[in-house]
Amino acid sequence: MIRIRFDFPLANGLHARPASLLQQACRRFAVTVVFRNERNHHRADVVSALELVASSTLVHDPCSLEISGRQEKEAARALDAFLRRKLPHVDDDIPMPDAPQEGTPWLPPVFHEKGVHSFQGRTLAPGTGSARAEILHRARSLPKRFAAGEKDGKKELQLFEKACLEVETELKTTAAGARERNAAAILNAHLAMVADPGYRARIAGLIVKKKMPAGAAIEKVTALFARTMQRSSSVYLRERADDLKDIAARLGEKLYGRSSLPPPPRGPSSRIHKGQRPCGPLVHKGPRPSGPRVIVAAGLSPSELLALDRRRLRGLVLGDVSATSHSAILARSFAVPAVSLPAHELALINAGEELIVDGRRGLVIQKPGPGLKRYFRLEADLQRRLARRRAALKMRPAQTRDQRRIEIAANIGNAAELEPAWQNGAEAIGLFRSEVLFLERDAPPGEDEQYAVYSRAIRSAKGRAVIIRTLDVGGDKPLPYLALPAEDNPNLGYRAVRFYGEHSGLIRCQLRAILRAAVHGRLKVMVPMVTSLEEVRLVRNLLAEAATELRARQVPHTSNLEVGIMVETPAAALSLESLAKEADFFSVGSNDLLQYFLAVDRNHPKLEGLYDPLHPAFLRLLEGLAAGARSANRWLGICGEMAGNPEFLPLLVGAGFDGLSMAPQRIPAIKERLGELDGGECRNLLKRAGRCADNGEARRLLAEFNDRGNSAPIIRSSGADPIGLPHLGASALIAAEWVSLGSPSRTAGEAIRELCGLLELGGRVSAASALEEAVWKRETTFATDLGFGFALPHGKAVTVKACSIAFLRPRRPIRWSGKNSAPVRAVLLIAVPEHGGKTHLRLIAGLSRRLMDEGFRESLFAAAEAPTVLALINSAVAVG
Repeated sequence: MIRIRFDFPLANGLHARPASLLQQACRRFAVTVVFRNERNHHRADVVSALELVASSTLVHDPCSLEISGRQEKEAARALDAFLRRKLPHVDDDIPMPDAPQEGTPWLPPVFHEKGVHSFQGRTLAPGTGSARAEILHRARSLPKRFAAGEKDGKKELQLFEKACLEVETELKTTAAGARERNAAAILNAHLAMVADPGYRARIAGLIVKKKMPAGAAIEKVTALFARTMQRSSSVYLRERADDLKDIAARLGEKLYGRSSLPPPPRGPSSRIHKGQRPCGPLVHKGPRPSGPRVIVAAGLSPSELLALDRRRLRGLVLGDVSATSHSAILARSFAVPAVSLPAHELALINAGEELIVDGRRGLVIQKPGPGLKRYFRLEADLQRRLARRRAALKMRPAQTRDQRRIEIAANIGNAAELEPAWQNGAEAIGLFRSEVLFLERDAPPGEDEQYAVYSRAIRSAKGRAVIIRTLDVGGDKPLPYLALPAEDNPNLGYRAVRFYGEHSGLIRCQLRAILRAAVHGRLKVMVPMVTSLEEVRLVRNLLAEAATELRARQVPHTSNLEVGIMVETPAAALSLESLAKEADFFSVGSNDLLQYFLAVDRNHPKLEGLYDPLHPAFLRLLEGLAAGARSANRWLGICGEMAGNPEFLPLLVGAGFDGLSMAPQRIPAIKERLGELDGGECRNLLKRAGRCADNGEARRLLAEFNDRGNSAPIIRSSGADPIGLPHLGASALIAAEWVSLGSPSRTAGEAIRELCGLLELGGRVSAASALEEAVWKRETTFATDLGFGFALPHGKAVTVKACSIAFLRPRRPIRWSGKNSAPVRAVLLIAVPEHGGKTHLRLIAGLSRRLMDEGFRESLFAAAEAPTVLALINSAVAVG
């Protein structure tokens, strides 16, 4: 027997998804694997996903796998690799909710108007949706009668097994066709549950030995496993009991049919009621809207959500459901706004009535009036325009504010990830992890199989570069068919380029496939774990041999392939001048380089605080590395986790990297942040951070830079007084995109909402709602309608990136602060960063003086185009 000890790495604990993946990793070998939680002494056979989930394993729990059988050595190597490389990242793609607001959230004045009735709940998924309510009830339970129609245990068991097979087939088919990765992962986790031998054996035992009807047996065994899960201290694990109840409901439908299920409890058919049993499926009650709808239900399983027509789904209002439930995860993945309400408030919603679901604020609004509808239409319009802006940004060439181009690329592991990479705006594939082709199989892929994958990638790129990393296995990624020795310290052992000489046939096969595929586009090759010039020359020689073999076979291939290296060892980082004699480009693997430079195992739970890329010595290493690449006239990229983190982006820009490669879903945010950065300011930041005394000081310096936005030239008012405006100059205070002429806004609230939205669209504000709140907090203290037909609202907020002015002229004058106030014909909104000092006071003073001039006012009232407004306001700021 071989025992592998490890600390459980997932914050959500051992739930169905990692349990099913652990099962898959074990199935390839003729072994028995027992999982043990050393904290609570729970034991589980790995073949049972439910036993694994029921172990109540939490993050950092000390655990072990006991492996025994004919292939225990091979299995131990593969499982050790799974635990180190794959398990810690199982939950990476789960879209988690934003941190909940503390206290009662601030609401704009329109929400407090007479007649507005809203329920304050918990946010499950952001966004806004409006439609009529469709109410779904949960059936009380599964029938207690025999599905066979008679007390015949054999027939009942056959029907149960048939139902299991049908549910398995449905889950496999739906998972295979799922376009969304989280949906596929959840369905595969459900598949592991319904196929669980322990679950099915217990139900079968009750049917055969106790002569129990299948429905009663399913409910009893489901309740047994569910109680175990519900005792967990982890909310995420407690909610996996709902997944098991979903399985029970699906089995019940197969056994009895939906039409023969028991009805929900009596009562008015148009309302949700408490006390409903959990195992039955959902049934419709009350009138059903013919068009768009908001679904209202005490609970909604993943399969029930997936079965809904999402083209007509505008929102979800659910009962006691947490943000980590699978239904909430799917709602976020599908961008469906969702809110959880207490049962007594859920019961007050009537079928067919109009609802607004505000997922950002956690609100459900009943029968909204015209003012609130207009407000939400403004918000919805802003979100649509923001989505279009982000989509356009994804496809725009990535560059800094001072026009420096930096290539933004994607890291991928297989051809299926190519399309998401391009859709997210990747300009290249910066890292194709070719080892994925070689893992979890009994023999290596052949030349033709590899050629098919690589050529698909290069054709998909349509002229963009694709960098393939040559085989990077060994260490913590063993291959059963590659005779590599067991090692005490595999990460520093016989891995990657270090075994290429001994296994040259395997590597030449890969290089032949790469050389063949390279005729279709810009394909490059990158060598991992390099420490010396001899290792690069070895790969060059193997490439030459591979090309000779292809010529002998008269197979088309490229004769000019760029060869680069991964810079992931300190030796490579400090030897770029020498390595540049053989390497055409460099790409930093920041994950490994950091752990080797700091001598810290990045997967060690007790050393997390030491594994910090903001260590000043590491920042100096990156700065020197980039300088070395420039001196050698070599392209330099980075493809580790630092590359996809917006927090670290100013430091990488400051170092002078030519390309950043990351997970595809991180590309849009990186491109957007990159456009806000100035190269010179980032270089100064990196130099200061590298001189810091410790990580904490560097982190504070970086946080201050990221929070305040970028510094900028000083603008002088009245030719003397300096006004520190954090951007490029007076002309940057206002842009044509922040001017709304003929606005439909009818109230002060709508005007302020529209103006804050324009600044978010312009990239000057990261969250319009925070600026809106800041403006209203000033407005309620002192109304800013100045007279002369003008209002001058203003506010400071941390989400404001640079001092900005937005202008709005409504179609009809607005009564700004009440019935007796003078009508407002134009609105100037001033937004100032949190640390903007007294900038806003100077701007207000300067603009107020200009607004005393009747000619200036009339010019603004009469301006037919945005450029005219810009010229007038800029002249007012310049003069003061």
